[in-house]
Amino acid sequence: MSGRPIASLSLDLDNKWAYLRAAGRADWMDRPGYLPMACRRITDVLGEMNLPLTVFVVGRDLADDDDCRAIQTFDQLWCWEPANHSLNHLPWMHTMSAAEIEDEICITQQRITSVFGRRPLGFRGPGFSCPEAVVDVLVDQGYRYDASVFPTSVAPLARWFFLLKTDLKGDQKQKAKQLYGGFRSLLQPNRPFERFQGDGSIWEIPVTVMPLTRLPIHMSYLCYLASFSLTAAETYFNSVLWLAKVTGTAPSLLLHPPDFMGREDDDDMAYLPGMKMARSAKLSFVRWALRRYQQSFDVRVMVEQLRLIDPAVDPDEARVAVSPRVSLMEST
Repeated sequence: MSGRPIASLSLDLDNKWAYLRAAGRADWMDRPGYLPMACRRITDVLGEMNLPLTVFVVGRDLADDDDCRAIQTFDQLWCWEPANHSLNHLPWMHTMSAAEIEDEICITQQRITSVFGRRPLGFRGPGFSCPEAVVDVLVDQGYRYDASVFPTSVAPLARWFFLLKTDLKGDQKQKAKQLYGGFRSLLQPNRPFERFQGDGSIWEIPVTVMPLTRLPIHMSYLCYLASFSLTAAETYFNSVLWLAKVTGTAPSLLLHPPDFMGREDDDDMAYLPGMKMARSAKLSFVRWALRRYQQSFDVRVMVEQLRLIDPAVDPDEARVAVSPRVSLMEST
């Protein structure tokens, strides 16, 4: 043990198609993805710092050999944990039937197990959507934690900004109006807590927000601030780290692939906050923020963070015996 408080680091591995579909782009299925480039760059940055990572993987991307190989780049990290981020990354699981929810979770679970030889113990809903029907499936499937709660004070503002930027229409736009929760998000704890469902329970590890103010602290938000003022972003994050220590909050910091991309990398992604920064400037800031995080906390994968709260959690239960694969495509 290092003596520092425990924290975790996670990545929502949302591919380019997911962002374009969310933006209402009709050609989202036809645009090339960025996983090979993004996974390599993320691995390079985290590898040089010797940081672990929990990766929330979308099942749809595990039907492609190149994307599977790209995600396996994380094997180069000293420690990483694959987790479930649904099959189709539809950010309105609260509108789905029980059968649809089960497919979203269980098909992705099967693909992760087949490709990586480890079954996922954690889940995060796209758009931070995790209704009771999702928890029912997670408990039934033996998941140890959910990481979908985003207890921020600006959820209505984030939803408004999303709807302003998207070209979604009709039924999909109506479904998107329930994204990120409402002011009830403020009632959720900002630290791990146990959710009871029927005869079972599951741990919730929220996407940490700034203690007291409940403002976002995920890396995309920090990069957005840095695109206006580097000094303001650094001061803000230093305040977050101090408040987390003072309040005894064990943070879980969230990353996304665009956090490692600059304006030179992809014109299609220019609409995202923070994507107006040059690549070198953004990566320099991300390295600084991750270094400060590492200096302040003992950073673990999420299941290891949870084991320190609940000793009954055994990360080794994720490992399964799988047969050698001739083709990754055949395994999905």
